[in-house]
Amino acid sequence: MAMGEARTKESARQIAMVCLDELVPGHDRYRRIDALVADWGFVREAARPYYSDGVGRPSIDPTVLLKLMLAGALEGIGSMRELLRVAEVRLDLRLFLGYGLGERLPAHQTISEAQTQRFADGEVFERLFLRTVALCQEHGLIDGTHLSVDGFHVEANAALTSLRASLYPIDGEATERTVVARDTAAPEPPRLRLAEPRSGPTPKRKASNATAVSTTDADARLKGKPGQRPHLVYRGQVAVDPRARCIVSCLGERAEGYEGDGLAPILDRARFVVPKLASVGADQGYAAERVWEDTEQRGLVAYIPPQKTMLPSDGQPRTNAQRLALEARARTKSEHGLWAYQRRMADAEGAIAELKTLHALDRVRCRGTPAFHVQLLLGSAAVNLKRLAAHAPPAQNGVAAATNAAAAQPSTHHRHAGIAKQHRLTIDNDQALLWTVTACLN
Repeated sequence: MAMGEARTKESARQIAMVCLDELVPGHDRYRRIDALVADWGFVREAARPYYSDGVGRPSIDPTVLLKLMLAGALEGIGSMRELLRVAEVRLDLRLFLGYGLGERLPAHQTISEAQTQRFADGEVFERLFLRTVALCQEHGLIDGTHLSVDGFHVEANAALTSLRASLYPIDGEATERTVVARDTAAPEPPRLRLAEPRSGPTPKRKASNATAVSTTDADARLKGKPGQRPHLVYRGQVAVDPRARCIVSCLGERAEGYEGDGLAPILDRARFVVPKLASVGADQGYAAERVWEDTEQRGLVAYIPPQKTMLPSDGQPRTNAQRLALEARARTKSEHGLWAYQRRMADAEGAIAELKTLHALDRVRCRGTPAFHVQLLLGSAAVNLKRLAAHAPPAQNGVAAATNAAAAQPSTHHRHAGIAKQHRLTIDNDQALLWTVTACLN
């Protein structure tokens, strides 16, 4: 075989008429997501209250801003600068955003300002997340009768060196000084309580949420496992449906108080999405008398195992809490209780691991509980859209679908791999079944 001619950069410098739609394959994930959502008009409708008509210069399309934030969650990129560097050279992202090859993408300051200031209340991101849940329902990816709930901690964007002692006014003087301040122009600052005199060796200082607060992120809380150094963290909670592991509800909150108190808000957020919900599964961290009573009032079966300290030593309940704990243990040991335990391990904990490792939920990017909740909404929406792109039928329209039809024929090696994969997946439509039969015959 003769050696081919050497390739140079001259051909790359030539001007050519190309179509971006032809350069992106028809099976691209962003193309499929764009086709599944179809109408992104809900973003402009939700963002309309944050803009004024006819005042100031035209802004960047809010749909573009939201798509960029969603792409960052899908790619697992937490930095806006890094995301824009990737989007500049990615043809699929440019097509997803509606930007041509020669158009300049928005500046990173514009995206950050929209996420942390303009859309800080999270209403736009709530609409996006609910839209993804509705699409999952429409394509049959949500069963709606059982939910697996679990919580996790995310490291805050604050260092331990930012902790300072929290000082409070002396009890009984704050109210009195507030009343006096109404008649004076310059109120007196409250006096602070001084430490009592002590003797002996100086004790080791140990910071806690009751005695210290971070000067950079006041909402971050100290948490740590026994034997490990504590960290400033936030707490997130997710509710996952077992059919396709879609996230139905999520909540970002401070890492304080009892973890089980977050179950009621999670169920409140999911009650309109899954009206036929019959049971819920969670781990021992959610076990409490008020949690079992709340789920019973909602008409739900709670598969939440009790902790050992909640059970009576002789097996005879003496209080209502012990009675509920014994009933909860009996439920979790039943056949459906064991199934709920397995689904929680696979679905809820699996979704949390996916959020942390693949969708930039390993660390809080912005400061404050509302900003963390927005980041959790984006990550959960990215997970749902990824499920849709993998399970929903592929889009067959567009120039790239016809252009890449010949190139989409699998080789012998890939055909055998595709056949093995079809055995593991559920065939959703007749077209996928036809492709499998054709591959087997060839």
